[in-house]
Amino acid sequence: MTRADRAWLALMMAVVLVWQVPLFSRTRAGQDESFYGVPGMRILRSGLPQIPYIPSRDPETIYYHADEILYTLPPLGFYLEAAVHLILGDGLAQARLASMIAGLVAVVIVCDLTRRWSGSRRAALLAAASYLFSRAFLFPATTARPDMAAIAFGLAAVWWVARDDRRWRDVALGGVMAGLSMLCHPLGLVPTAQVGLALLVGRQPWRRRIGEASVYSAVALAAFGLWLPMIAMRPDLFWIQFGGNVLNRAGPGLGETILGLPSVVAFQAWNASTHIGPIQGGLYGLATLWLVAEVGGGVDRERWRRVLFHAVAAVVLLVLVMGRHHIRNYYGYPAALLSVPVGLMLDRAASRLGAWVGTRWATAIVAVVLGLAMVPGSGLRVLGAHLQHWTDPDYRVGPFVDRIVADLPPEALVAVDGSYVLEFFLRDRPVVEAIVDPFYFNVRLEPFEYAVFGPVGLEQIRPEIEGLERVRTYGDPSDPFGLYAELYRRVQTDSESDGRSAL
Repeated sequence: MTRADRAWLALMMAVVLVWQVPLFSRTRAGQDESFYGVPGMRILRSGLPQIPYIPSRDPETIYYHADEILYTLPPLGFYLEAAVHLILGDGLAQARLASMIAGLVAVVIVCDLTRRWSGSRRAALLAAASYLFSRAFLFPATTARPDMAAIAFGLAAVWWVARDDRRWRDVALGGVMAGLSMLCHPLGLVPTAQVGLALLVGRQPWRRRIGEASVYSAVALAAFGLWLPMIAMRPDLFWIQFGGNVLNRAGPGLGETILGLPSVVAFQAWNASTHIGPIQGGLYGLATLWLVAEVGGGVDRERWRRVLFHAVAAVVLLVLVMGRHHIRNYYGYPAALLSVPVGLMLDRAASRLGAWVGTRWATAIVAVVLGLAMVPGSGLRVLGAHLQHWTDPDYRVGPFVDRIVADLPPEALVAVDGSYVLEFFLRDRPVVEAIVDPFYFNVRLEPFEYAVFGPVGLEQIRPEIEGLERVRTYGDPSDPFGLYAELYRRVQTDSESDGRSAL
């Protein structure tokens, strides 16, 4: 990569950072961030990932004793978060920044893979841009979850192994990356299996292929095995938490997925299209079809076959692993590899257009077209709303929560939904997460005195808890971009009174 290429890549990354990072400290927690945004902070205090505000003592829940040690997901992503917290301090914004850093690493890998496979610097930058500005990248890179770390390590496994001149060291390092991907999240199974299959179906002699696949698999398992010492601390909790969250659901999952494959494919296709959007999804599909035609047409067949294999394998394996799982952040992995044929197709288009308008104009036109394709759903409206209300406390989660905290007795135990529970914890307030779900946690059993709900909590959790009296509201419920919450006081219900009398 030349100095000019690095400058263009750095400029694109800077745009994303300026665009997204200021929102990290202003917006409330999203899906699962109350679960996975806090373990890194706890690691710096206890050495172990924990969720301190979910004190579940019900062994039927996946967060059984999660306030002591967390096993629902592998821990590497939380230790990467801890490294960011060590430098920048506690906060949801810092946990989100850990995902963004992993995302930028993934973009660099996409860029270099495209350059290596195509030999075109322009194709590499176009592929990097198509990934960096996509919705498939945006969500995992701005969410305090370990998905993007798993994606980055998985792409690194592809980077090390997907080369003609690979040596045994490259195979072993690819295994290390694959194992670390799984050590971040079970999503890592997809790149791990994908690279293993690539080794087995390669053009090497069969003994070499089997040997490489064996070394790769052994090293990947060894890297994933770094979790074993932590598992040995509380194997009983591991089987309850990880077993309930992953193993029990994934165990019959592959068989059920294969038996119901048409409906699973339809479900994931719909889920992906609504998440990624028809324009970006159509771009991935068009680029893949173009690449199929290139391979079938005999032009650069060997050159593009590897690209096509990894792009298609990433999609197929993700569908098989996910089944009907609804978490959309996982699409960030196949989107990274689908961005490669996008870059190649746009590079070919620019080459043909260049014969008419010149190389620079052709590159500029193609880049503008790509940019327009990335605009829908990119978060411009959210950014615009925050810029318009930059000093408004209803658009800054810290001052917003400070107002709620100021209205509560300092020692009162407060049940807070996932939108704001981490902010209460950071203010050293006694807090439990307001969840009413036998799979996760039942806050109704906790002796909380007050409750705070955001829009999602008001819809999903508030109706499940009796004996709440509304005290105050904060923010404007009609503003789709601002913050809103309602404060409730817990009052004694007739059923509670009768229960205590019976005792």
